[in-house]
Amino acid sequence: MVTRLSVMSTMDLPEPTWSRELRRVRLLSAREAETFALLGAGWSNRSISVRMQVTERTVKAHVARILEKLQVESRLQAGLVALSYRHLNESTVSSEKKAG
Repeated sequence: MVTRLSVMSTMDLPEPTWSRELRRVRLLSAREAETFALLGAGWSNRSISVRMQVTERTVKAHVARILEKLQVESRLQAGLVALSYRHLNESTVSSEKKAG
């Protein structure tokens, strides 16, 4: 007997807005913010360490603090928040340029 599993369509799933996490971005230090931006761009710890001229261990420490400050569970979630943050800021800058 074959049992079919009911799969929720993507329409049934709420879309994360990351609003709480986005408000916490201001808590990041300058170096954490730089790491945060690079995470959002998909960079590896090794690539970030070369770019920032620090050890991978330092990058891992930055990532751990980012996860803690944003109150997210994973590097992937931090990266998604970073993408949302960048998108919101690019939209704001674009709107300001058009208005000015």
